[in-house]
Amino acid sequence: MPSSFMGLYVQREALACAQKALDITGNNLANVKTKGYTRQRLDVASVANAAGTLGYKTGLDLAGQGVEGVGVTQIRNALLDKQFRNYNSDVSNTTVKSNVLSDFEDAVDDIESGANNAGFAYILGKFKTALMNYSTNHANDSNVANTVIGAAKNVVQVINSFSTRADAIVEQTKTEVDTSVSRINAIFKQMGSLNKQITDSYIQMGHISSATNGYMVDNDYGPLELKDQMNLLIDELSSYGNVHVTEETNGSYTVRFANEVAVNGKDYAQLATTSDNYAPTELGFVMSSAGTYNAATKTYDGLMDSDEWQAIKNGTGINAYVRANAVDISGEASISSGSLRGYLDIYNGNGLYADTAAGENDYQGLPYYKNMINALAKSITDEYNSIFLSFGFEIFTYDDATGTADFENAAANLRLSDDWINNPELIAKPDSFSGTSPAYEELDPTYINKMLGVFNTKHSYGDGTHSEPLQYTFEDYVTYYGNKLGGQVEYENSELKSSTIMLDSTETARDEVMGVSLNEEGVEMTNYQKWYNAIARMVTTIDECLDKVINGMGIVGL
Repeated sequence: MPSSFMGLYVQREALACAQKALDITGNNLANVKTKGYTRQRLDVASVANAAGTLGYKTGLDLAGQGVEGVGVTQIRNALLDKQFRNYNSDVSNTTVKSNVLSDFEDAVDDIESGANNAGFAYILGKFKTALMNYSTNHANDSNVANTVIGAAKNVVQVINSFSTRADAIVEQTKTEVDTSVSRINAIFKQMGSLNKQITDSYIQMGHISSATNGYMVDNDYGPLELKDQMNLLIDELSSYGNVHVTEETNGSYTVRFANEVAVNGKDYAQLATTSDNYAPTELGFVMSSAGTYNAATKTYDGLMDSDEWQAIKNGTGINAYVRANAVDISGEASISSGSLRGYLDIYNGNGLYADTAAGENDYQGLPYYKNMINALAKSITDEYNSIFLSFGFEIFTYDDATGTADFENAAANLRLSDDWINNPELIAKPDSFSGTSPAYEELDPTYINKMLGVFNTKHSYGDGTHSEPLQYTFEDYVTYYGNKLGGQVEYENSELKSSTIMLDSTETARDEVMGVSLNEEGVEMTNYQKWYNAIARMVTTIDECLDKVINGMGIVGL
């Protein structure tokens, strides 16, 4: 038979649960603006009628023993978390591409559009006018010949400027990559530290026990605030690349980044770039092993020491050490989304100039648009030089310091030849400078007219192996260049808009589950207060009953 005071014990526990529920509600309201906070809830259950080792006693005498607080849990939805992180990766990927290509478009826009009489079409027109003037009116005027030289130099300067501005965007992108890698490494380190704190917290709370392969959490409740911090880091990490998370039996999180284990318990990997200078297909990422703790040596197997990893960051030791001890994660099968995927495509994407058989990236990124400018420089050089080929000299060149025609630096190296600079009248009297007797004494406009004809001729643009599908005049090619770049920026902006809509929709749905709603918490607070008041009234009622039993019963004759 239960104690006469059992009712008071039941209500005492109920009051404690009601008070704790109010405390949790107040905690939710206090954290309504806390980034990453997950709404908490007190889980309660009816007290079981235990009967020693025999299990449950269902008899009437021990029924109705009240309520107990089982634990405090978070309100999250694993599916929405996964969807949010997937869309977050997609948005970050397209954001990088949209931003970098937009910056590139802005950088070359003045050159293309002709603002302040500095555009390519305007400068090219001045060169054409100078040639026409030289051809018709000033047969032997060296000043006019020098004017043509000056106009040609302006054309070269515009193309050099194209290349310089492109290189500036490349360097800016590389800086952004380095900043991202540094942040990723900091996230990995924080996750390793949090894993240790989470496991230690389970032990301190008594919710973890030894198992065959270590420890196992035997309770769903744990250090919720630490889990919030971990989930917030996972969300941020998903913006850099594809992430997969597994919650282990000991309460810690195993985090896979780019299909490689990045965080394993308190062990964590580190990331490094494998490029210091710009070159197509050069940028890559390698990641060290997250390792496992070796009790005998008190070290983490698979982790590189600080000196070794610093050597990688400095661009040395890559072939000797990294290839044997770190994983190259640059392929699309590894980094399939996120800002790192965007940077790889932007930095390495060489469009139609990519050697796809060798696995080069054929996204139309910065190398492709740089090579489009190089193709223009090559075409100008080839077309004008072909006019004077039989005389054994050239008027344009993009040879490097070793005398090699380097296509990938054609726009940067484009300049007038020493032959033309030293002999401004060369284009009017080419045979006078070719080592043969001149065929005429006066100006022969034949070759100048051939140069003029180049302006209106449609040319091919490429590196000698690959070329754009259509032919254009020089002026039309620059317009084609601008339209193609603008079209891709518009496409990436459209993709970004679509991805952002999906991300916002998922984030809203997730916030409805895990976020704190002032209205909902206000209703909960009212309900818990009513519960508390009802229990308090129940205590009063039981007290009155006991008072009657103790003080008002068994007295005869009064």
